Amino acid sequence: MSIRLLEHMRDELIATGIVQNTPEFCHSWLGRSEGYIRVLRYHNTEPSVGTLSICSSKLGYYAARLAASDQPQHQAWSERLANLKALCDRAIAEQSEAVWRAPERMAV
Repeated sequence: MSIRLLEHMRDELIATGIVQNTPEFCHSWLGRSEGYIRVLRYHNTEPSVGTLSICSSKLGYYAARLAASDQPQHQAWSERLANLKALCDRAIAEQSEAVWRAPERMAV
């Protein structure tokens, strides 16, 4: 699910012109190497909570900055970024819950 989420976020940022390509998205928005998504797919693994947190933080930062603008285009971009942040936060919560719900971590 999270790889598709990263690809969705990348596609949205490319559509708005915020990033130009996958390597730029991986480096600038995930804090990872340019082939990060490709490596995840190859190893059939999910992005870490840390990676998702970095992206969520940056999305939130720019959503707030754009929301402060009086230009309608900036308001629209702010809403798109806030929606992406919400998706990212949901993925973080799901992964975090999966960790603490693991049988060996349950205090029951």
